[in-house]
Amino acid sequence: MDEVLEFVLAVKAAHREINRRFSEALRPLGVTVVQAEALLVLAESGPLSLKDLGAHVVAEAGNPSRLVDRLTASGLVRRHAVPDDRRQVHVGLTPKGRRLAHDIRTTRQPLLDWGRRVLDGEGIRTATDVLHRLLDQD
Repeated sequence: MDEVLEFVLAVKAAHREINRRFSEALRPLGVTVVQAEALLVLAESGPLSLKDLGAHVVAEAGNPSRLVDRLTASGLVRRHAVPDDRRQVHVGLTPKGRRLAHDIRTTRQPLLDWGRRVLDGEGIRTATDVLHRLLDQD
């Protein structure tokens, strides 16, 4: 098999496995991986525009509005107009959303610990550098 193709297939399979494990861990919290990622981004960044949130949550970059609709309906986020530009809307966490983001971080920790066990410090840095080089190409 071609080395590049083998690498691409391995990255896809690893992504699937990580998402499967994260999804399984999140099941008791009642959120999907994409919803959890959005809540964590908002917890770390504070309120963001839909466009900025979409840029951070890769899986929903095409239509973050539906994701935000679901999170709003669940009482986890709130939309609010930007004071200087009422045409623009930002999305921020509600108190319920902040509590859930905290629970997601706690739930995610064993997955991160598993990743550290599987990848030594140097291996993860090398793999990350390789992926960033691929993403930085035109």
